[in-house]
Amino acid sequence: MPLAVLRATARELPLAFSLNDSMAMAQGLTVSAHPRVVVTARIAKSGGAKAAPGDLEGKSAPVANDAAGVNVLIDSVVR
Repeated sequence: MPLAVLRATARELPLAFSLNDSMAMAQGLTVSAHPRVVVTARIAKSGGAKAAPGDLEGKSAPVANDAAGVNVLIDSVVR
């Protein structure tokens, strides 16, 4: 399960964002409690939150939870 989520549309890319505890997917699983995170970006054909075959996706290397200027290259297809 993702730690946090931000929903946007493909037309908003590139997207500047900040992760914070208000984006937590589950109570008690906050961004600030995890010193390193992997940022994933997905363009979902269905618009749904779960990855599905055919979606486009990219992931960052692990970064600090307060890192700035993180770039995510959407460079793979979910199979």
